[in-house]
Amino acid sequence: MTVAMASPSARAVPLSLRLFGIALGFAVLGLVLRYLAFAVTVKDASILTFAEGMCRWDCGWYVRLAETGYDPFPVPTMINAGNWAFFPLFPLLIGALRFVTGLPTMPLASAVSVALSIGASMLAYPLLGRNIRAFTLFAAFLLCGPFSIYFTTFYTEVLFLFLTLAVFAALGQKRFLLAGLLAAALSATRIVGVFIVFAILVEVWRAHRAGGGTWRTFIPATLRRPDLVLAFALAPLGLFAYLTYLHLSIGDALAFNHVQRAWGRPLGLPPVFVWNALNAWPQSGFLPSSSQVSGLVTVIGYGLIGVMFWQRRFAMAIYSLICLTLPLFAGMASIVRFNAGLAPMILTLTELLARRSWLFWLALLLLAIGTCFGAVGWLTGYLALV
Repeated sequence: MTVAMASPSARAVPLSLRLFGIALGFAVLGLVLRYLAFAVTVKDASILTFAEGMCRWDCGWYVRLAETGYDPFPVPTMINAGNWAFFPLFPLLIGALRFVTGLPTMPLASAVSVALSIGASMLAYPLLGRNIRAFTLFAAFLLCGPFSIYFTTFYTEVLFLFLTLAVFAALGQKRFLLAGLLAAALSATRIVGVFIVFAILVEVWRAHRAGGGTWRTFIPATLRRPDLVLAFALAPLGLFAYLTYLHLSIGDALAFNHVQRAWGRPLGLPPVFVWNALNAWPQSGFLPSSSQVSGLVTVIGYGLIGVMFWQRRFAMAIYSLICLTLPLFAGMASIVRFNAGLAPMILTLTELLARRSWLFWLALLLLAIGTCFGAVGWLTGYLALV
């Protein structure tokens, strides 16, 4: 009797498991590094208080949303801010899981965030041209990098990034109706999510041109496709649902915008804000001020958008340009977080860093080191991270 030997390909670990293993490894490493930063920064730190201890800044608003829902008007505590500024999908998801499982909010939200980050990494793989080095950097950025705090606690950035990648994955497969459905969820996650409709428009136009169509026939041809019309109609439904809820519950459909006054955010021109941030020199020392860090990250963001245009990734470039520029009209607050949560930015950055072997390994090392510094800065109130 002869025994057939298994081929090397049959014995090989499936690619999906390899990718999952890489992402899971970074999830564990990031957890360990952030806990070490927590242990040396917070008095009486313990593993039991880790999840709650990492919940800082806006995270507290999301916890309250998941546990008690939106404020009525007037706010019972009579503070000058309500929680209407925060869009509902992620808190609603955590609140539903909390109701079903009975688990504490922060450990549950942290676990879901890590799972979404791993899922986002898997979605990113084909968008990265199936480049394993770029994928590795992408997973490390989310789960074991200086900004991993946004993707592993309770912030909407992780769901926003996951859904953005899902939309672009659907567009890459010309599944426009699915892209519209995912866009509806995206527009219920953050206000700028609604502008993904322009990315859908660009990809519909490119498909039209690839089929021999012209700009004169574009609108008639689109209107003859019910799936395309429905995709465009679905995209803003998440935002419209939230507007309707606010109108019916407190009488102000734009409360998410009007409540911004409570945070005292100024209105102005983005170039002025960026210039002023870059010129906000520290009063002492050689390290850049938090304003300068925000300004520098913004400049890098626009540089990455330029690379997207150069690479002819017009859908990603236009969407990123809108998502980066609109918040700047209200100043530099949270601009580092907004950049870090823009999926096309991370895709482009990790692809660039993966082009050279030495740069890849250097970037991995700096990401791991940055995890500790990012977590310490988060816990000690470094304003650029807020």
